[in-house]
Amino acid sequence: MSTSTKELKELSAYQLLQRNKASLKEALQLLINAKRELNPEFLDQSLINSMKTGWPKDQALPLLFSQNQLYVACSEAAETELAAKLKALAGSSELKLIKINQRSWDFVQNQDKGSGANNGGKATGQLGAHLTESLAVIPEMKISATDENSIGNEVRRILLEAAASGASDIHWEPYENVLIVRFRIDGVLNDICKYKCDPQNDYRKIILARIKIIADLNIAEARIPQDGRVTEIINGSKLDLRVSTLPTLHGEKCVVRLLPHDNSFLELSDLGMPQSIIPGFESWLTMSQGMVLITGPTGSGKTSTLYTSLAKLIDTTKNVVTVEDPVEFQLARVNQVQVNVKAGLTFAAGLRSILRQDPDIVMIGEIRDKETAEIAIKAALTGHLVLSTLHTNDAPSTITRLIDMGVPPYLVSSALVGVMAQRLLRRVCSHCSYEYQSTEEENTQLGISESISLVKAKGCQNCNNTGYSGREGIFEMMPLTEEMKQVISKGVDVEVLNRSMTEMGMPTLYSAAVVKVLEKKTTVEELIRVVPPTR
Repeated sequence: MSTSTKELKELSAYQLLQRNKASLKEALQLLINAKRELNPEFLDQSLINSMKTGWPKDQALPLLFSQNQLYVACSEAAETELAAKLKALAGSSELKLIKINQRSWDFVQNQDKGSGANNGGKATGQLGAHLTESLAVIPEMKISATDENSIGNEVRRILLEAAASGASDIHWEPYENVLIVRFRIDGVLNDICKYKCDPQNDYRKIILARIKIIADLNIAEARIPQDGRVTEIINGSKLDLRVSTLPTLHGEKCVVRLLPHDNSFLELSDLGMPQSIIPGFESWLTMSQGMVLITGPTGSGKTSTLYTSLAKLIDTTKNVVTVEDPVEFQLARVNQVQVNVKAGLTFAAGLRSILRQDPDIVMIGEIRDKETAEIAIKAALTGHLVLSTLHTNDAPSTITRLIDMGVPPYLVSSALVGVMAQRLLRRVCSHCSYEYQSTEEENTQLGISESISLVKAKGCQNCNNTGYSGREGIFEMMPLTEEMKQVISKGVDVEVLNRSMTEMGMPTLYSAAVVKVLEKKTTVEELIRVVPPTR
């Protein structure tokens, strides 16, 4: 072994192997001695952290990754199912499981933070090194760079796999000498595969060119962002693919959003909306005029709620017109307008024209600026029911957002019927979740005094080893009462709005999420990840 004493003190066995300072055999000997005892000082934190979501670190510790083989240590008393789970998490990598002396395993697992496995052994000496090394464990795909059919089939395979796994987006990300593919499933990005690149086989350009051809983009232009759209039949379903490219340091990044033609939610309850607030929300939709806003960040399910609400209003006696960017779902008996900024058809321009089309109901995909907000509010005050979305953290913040846009407070209070804020929580997988007793810290977070039975996510093949499968909404409903309207017209006081909501018994986003945890539909970890602190 050509290694100095200093390197042995500073580098992990995995780093020594990568830098050719130790052979595979020597690196394994540094980690595990003849008595099958694990030496935690040579574990690599970056390798441990690079494992997929759902990796059971308390049951298996990654040791080395070499030539597509992942070496993993586990207890000699490990369950037989562990190997199958680890193989699924390792993807196309070959799993090499090494059983450790039970006494040594227990010692490593029980060590204080700051030493051994719990702190990951040797730290890397370079900023972001653990992120760079995380690329090593992503399964590598090998295809012919000169065969057009092979490239086309590979892009098609990725699309099929994404649709089958329920992904909402596909990310093709170029880095130095590699192209990474990631899927966003249930709101979380997951590494799927990678393609190693060299000057003769630069998949960063080859695969992106194929995607551009599919989306009818300019394959010769790589200096500016491009957007395109195409409809494809995937797994027997018609999907709209929204393609966006962006020039980055190592090539063009591409994101493809998968949009089904049909909204799968038939009722508001299908979205996860509780029965206690559905009648109140539906009463807003029956009004002949006024504005109803659905709010939340990107990816919070606003569009699904908007379309499900709109579908309940459509009949042969009403003229329903929408202006959207893009048109995500196509509805019968609805006049849907696609925004075209290059041609001058903005939300505001489209909305002005719509108001000359004798509409009963107007749906605006998103209120983005003062002009659109003012026209929408004036439409709501002149005999039209207006539905739209806005990006805010909670329902009371919507009032502040509209006034910050430049809409006078008296117009906001006069036009607005109510606001529904929402988020999406991942549901625990029904196949692998398990029950446990809540801790004192969790009791405090949930606002309960005694420990109760809750569920935790584990991970299995049915949920792609994430522990979660599917999502459902949590909602915060704020109807505008006369008291609220008076407060708003005089000048917004968010605290008063919060107090009024509490007095009306309206659940906040946080309390709605707590209910989902208590109903064992999701976990405390998911609640903390998605929902901001309670007001």
